[in-house]
Amino acid sequence: MGFDPEYIVKGYYDKVTIQSRDGSLETISTDEPLAVIKDLVQKTDVQTYRYLGGAVGIINYDAIRLWEKIPKRHNTTEPIMEFGIYNDGILFDNKQKKSLYFYYDKNRVDEIKTSEPIFGDFNLRFLSPNLDKDEFSKIVEKAKKYIYDGDIFQVVLSRKFSFEGHGDYLKVYEKLRSLNPSPYLYHLKMGKKITIGSSPEMLLRVTNDYVETFPIAGTRKISNDEI
Repeated sequence: MGFDPEYIVKGYYDKVTIQSRDGSLETISTDEPLAVIKDLVQKTDVQTYRYLGGAVGIINYDAIRLWEKIPKRHNTTEPIMEFGIYNDGILFDNKQKKSLYFYYDKNRVDEIKTSEPIFGDFNLRFLSPNLDKDEFSKIVEKAKKYIYDGDIFQVVLSRKFSFEGHGDYLKVYEKLRSLNPSPYLYHLKMGKKITIGSSPEMLLRVTNDYVETFPIAGTRKISNDEI
């Protein structure tokens, strides 16, 4: 659990903005935003836990254009990645049934002990999907034809549902956790932007020089058919 990050970093195609905890804002011109973010992360030799602070955030699909020369369709005024840099936080060890507080620079444990959690209500109003059922079905049929023709072997199709919400978004996370208790749940709040979700799979994990991937979507058992 992280709170009040040291920095909030937003990466674009040609720059990075760094907002410090004290409110100051710095802009750096670069076409390698991840390199700037990496330099802000504290280094640690602790091997007991996989995560003890660092960068937590989002990289969207459009960031692929940093490495692949494909047309830019993304709104370039919006960030393609956003991270909070956390130099302290609370770690929950479910196996050992305990929690611990870690920090690198400033010890804020007394502030945590004296702060009272406040939970409010949440109200939701459904607006609309970006595609109706018939429109989405046509896209599915088109994708099936692409697969049959051999143009693609996997595709992720989705519909966007818009809602208007007011109140405590932790209630949304709490409800999602009860309905879909997946191993990878997240609630990220960076300024006014809040991202909540869950995933059943660990896409990629890097431990020193060892890289692991456990994809679920688009996988099946290996058969004797070479084709």
